[in-house]
Amino acid sequence: MNTSNKNEPEPAPVPNAKNSRNLAYEQIDKPEVVYTSNTTSSDPNSIPPTSGWWSSNICAQQTYCIYTNLGVGHGRGIVLLTRFADFQKIERLDQHLDRAEDRIECFTTGTATPAETAGKEEGKPFSESYILSKGPGLAATTPLRRGKPLMSAAPVLLVHKDFIADIWRKSERNKLLEKAVSFLPPATRQAFDRQRTLHSLVSSDENERSIEQILLASPFELDLGSSTSYTPLGQEPQQTDHSKHYINYPTMALFTHSCRPNIAFHIDGNLALRTTVARKVSPGEELTIAYIDPLKPRTERQEWVGRYRPSSSSPSSSCSCPSCTGHYPHSKLHGHPHLSSPADELAKSDARLTSLNHIRAELRNHESRTVTPEMIETFLKLYIEEGLETKLAEAYELAATNYNYLGDDRKAKKYADLAVQAARIEYGRDANDVVAMRIMAGDVRGHWSHGYKVKRGGGV
Repeated sequence: MNTSNKNEPEPAPVPNAKNSRNLAYEQIDKPEVVYTSNTTSSDPNSIPPTSGWWSSNICAQQTYCIYTNLGVGHGRGIVLLTRFADFQKIERLDQHLDRAEDRIECFTTGTATPAETAGKEEGKPFSESYILSKGPGLAATTPLRRGKPLMSAAPVLLVHKDFIADIWRKSERNKLLEKAVSFLPPATRQAFDRQRTLHSLVSSDENERSIEQILLASPFELDLGSSTSYTPLGQEPQQTDHSKHYINYPTMALFTHSCRPNIAFHIDGNLALRTTVARKVSPGEELTIAYIDPLKPRTERQEWVGRYRPSSSSPSSSCSCPSCTGHYPHSKLHGHPHLSSPADELAKSDARLTSLNHIRAELRNHESRTVTPEMIETFLKLYIEEGLETKLAEAYELAATNYNYLGDDRKAKKYADLAVQAARIEYGRDANDVVAMRIMAGDVRGHWSHGYKVKRGGGV
């Protein structure tokens, strides 16, 4: 299908290497805006350089501007649509962005980039496949175990979340987003543009999705202003600034959505998106990630999927994954057999999730006096029964900490070790949660939580 649009900006021309007037050798100052909500065109002589950071001076409301670095990632390039203060944060990450790459991590011959594995299907752990009611997706071609690194992806577009909220005119948002993407190098832009028609998530009167629809349907997020310090259990993270961005990874677009996914993902220090197998996957099984928090109530998940990722066979439909339809395979899935009617399965799932969230609130409250070993074990069982293997890190951390509250060294050590393993899958091997739980596992008696409730008379 032709993805061109007569109103779409032409791809940005590539400057002559000898012409260095646009190269950002020095720190970029706050741009003088030449393109705002009251202006319809930018300076036609503004051409992004092939390397270094460049300010286009194309902005909305003199706040959200386009910045590029076409040389990052060995020519992969990246474009930002953000505030100047947030651009300055990204500008300092050049070396990290260069390390991010599109790579298959569990190729049987070792890690490999798409270029290295092009046309090589032997040993590849997955392949593109048509997924019923979803369209193109990925399916495993070989058994995959929990904890197996799968693939990583490099970012090509960052858009400040407030841009969509603050620029109320949709046509203005679309114009700036299209202009931003037009600056991407040709190969990168081609990869990005594939997302416009992927999964057929467009209505019959549309030829393709807008960039805004792509961002909202795959809402990978990055907060440049959030604290990276470890947050004690039971306390809410202290937000020091609002620098939340949508971040787009074209090579991840083939992962379809499931509220009970088998693939976990996290964004690492190089801004690469990394995926890891969260539970055992059989050959032919669809590879899925959760694009919305799987702990949210089913109705909220269905509403979100129906709005942003509807079924290709029915654009007005809601989530088609088994946890939202009740249509489970007649096999032992997620640790228990599904033999009831869909309505009964949904009722059971809703009850499990309600109970899980209730116990979770008690375990997160270090002053709670109702926690018992039976409650902790029930909590963990509910996670497995619900197929929430991508969310086990917090569950094991809560179990470890609460057993330590109660003075049970053996169980505290057991679940602290499991929390380390799960956190490596969900957050990365160098994540703060991994370090914190590893410290606890190494000395449960020396941990601040040991015997906390026993000493306060609230334990059993």
